[in-house]
Amino acid sequence: MAHRSLWHIGPAWLNGGLALAATFFGGWQRFLGGFQDLFRRKITVNVFVVVALTATLAVGEFRPAAVIIFIMVVVGALESYTMDKNRQSIRNLLDLTPRTATVLRDDEEAVVPLEEIAVGTVVIVKPGERVPVDAVILEGATSVDQAAITGESMPVEKCKGGELFGGTLNLTGRVEARATKVGKDTMLSRIVHLVEEAQETKAPIQNLADRFTVWFLPVVLLLAIVVYASSGNIKTAISILLVACPCAFAIATPTAVTAGISNMARRGVLVKGGAFFELAGKLDALVMDKTGTFTLGRPKVLDVVAFDGTARNDIVQMAAVAEKYSEHPLAKAVMSCARDAGVKTPEPDEFKVEIGKGVVAQWKGQQIAVGQVDFLKDKGIPFSAEMEAVILSQTQQGRTAVLVARGSQAVGVIAIADEIRPETKAAIAALHQVMGNTNITMLTGDNPLVAAAVAKAIGVEHFQAGLLPEQKQEFVRKLQAAGHTVGMIGDGINDAPALALADVGIAMGATGTDVAIETADVTLMNDNLSRIVDFILMSRAVLRRIKLNIFLSIIYNVIGLALGAFGMLTPIVAIIFQEAGCISVVLSSMLLLWAKPKRPAVEIEGSPRILAAA
Repeated sequence: MAHRSLWHIGPAWLNGGLALAATFFGGWQRFLGGFQDLFRRKITVNVFVVVALTATLAVGEFRPAAVIIFIMVVVGALESYTMDKNRQSIRNLLDLTPRTATVLRDDEEAVVPLEEIAVGTVVIVKPGERVPVDAVILEGATSVDQAAITGESMPVEKCKGGELFGGTLNLTGRVEARATKVGKDTMLSRIVHLVEEAQETKAPIQNLADRFTVWFLPVVLLLAIVVYASSGNIKTAISILLVACPCAFAIATPTAVTAGISNMARRGVLVKGGAFFELAGKLDALVMDKTGTFTLGRPKVLDVVAFDGTARNDIVQMAAVAEKYSEHPLAKAVMSCARDAGVKTPEPDEFKVEIGKGVVAQWKGQQIAVGQVDFLKDKGIPFSAEMEAVILSQTQQGRTAVLVARGSQAVGVIAIADEIRPETKAAIAALHQVMGNTNITMLTGDNPLVAAAVAKAIGVEHFQAGLLPEQKQEFVRKLQAAGHTVGMIGDGINDAPALALADVGIAMGATGTDVAIETADVTLMNDNLSRIVDFILMSRAVLRRIKLNIFLSIIYNVIGLALGAFGMLTPIVAIIFQEAGCISVVLSSMLLLWAKPKRPAVEIEGSPRILAAA
């Protein structure tokens, strides 16, 4: 009676009707997916469920069918939780391009919609504005932050004849430029196209449950037919289909993935889908951007070299006085150095910024010039062979050499660099051990000298320099064509095409652009490279747990099939037995919530904090 009261509330037709309605309303997507897979001649979990449900409904067992659908809805919810979120990378990329532009018409400035700009139109770009189209400078000079497009860590000085990329940021000077590429032909639009193309071509990972079902469903169907032929009891045959229904098998992957995602989230690593755990566990090649990934992406004074006995702090003070009101990033690095050294920075009597070249100031009755070597030579300041050797040495190390002159004499060099993240060298060493190879390549838009200096400092053997976004993507494509499972780590818009194409794209979340974060499959929220080691190790742990879950579900299926073959199961008991298998799988997966990846111990010689060329 207790059993009947549990399953029969009200008239039998009402119970059956409610169960039938729940089955169809809750399971129509499973039915649709199953029939679509059959049409494509593919045997999947959905096909198995459709077969089991169709047979169950055909013999009037509506309530067991409803329970099966309930379990599968839970499975679907778990899968939805772990699947990729809709990416907004394309919209974010296009947001970099201003909606309007200032153009020169009849010697007057006019603001027009971007769509009205044609090749040959003269545009005006003021300090703090983004360049609207690809163009060539006709008048003026400026410094441009084009890291988003080329990945260069330092602002680039632009003067007459210099090329501007749409979407880059004009930092200092006003320029007039002639549009050379507009609309879909600009470099930024090409990056958009590369991202779209890469996301479309990234192959999905087939669910392990579907691979198993290919051979498991025919075996179960054959067993059910044999049991029915020998016993003549259709419900016993249906019980075999129900107990073999791969509910536990279907949640073996999503529950383990969900637990792995939760574990990584607590460690500041956001994983956008379960497929990336499977891929990360197989990574055998890593490519990494330099600026913002290995480095902090900010200039820092690395060294001060004095000429003719001038005191170091005097050189810093003269440079700081001249650069005090400059907005150039190198000037900010000089001012930061002065603060750190406790050097006071008085007001200059006069100062003049020569855009794209340097700055000249008057202080204590003397002229101070600060800039690169060509700027000072243009001012008539001579350089001895010893000074030239010092400048060459700094340049060969990939450092930006800022010269300081007092009157007609050069008094010193300030070497400015991009600072390497403190954990980078240890993280690279650990990655070499975890991956079991040295197939780690640094990709950068910076010049070869800068790339070589950074690679040597962090322990990376391979690097490619001077790359544009499509060249980074092509490098990833070549590795994949050679049979490698490739991970790409980056932070900028210029990295987005390669991030999208790579098997696993990993973005730096704290300093990375929105485009890179949305395009990537994994995001490091605290920008700690050592978390990549944790992610790879956790990926392998998740894969091992998925295999264990599959093993447990197979054991339950084998036992259930044996009981069903001897006529020891009813449809309801078969469902209960199947749910016991689901519970075992869930408990197994929950253990991943508290798993702690054990990083390999690495020894790093020297100071833990290294400075690299900018």
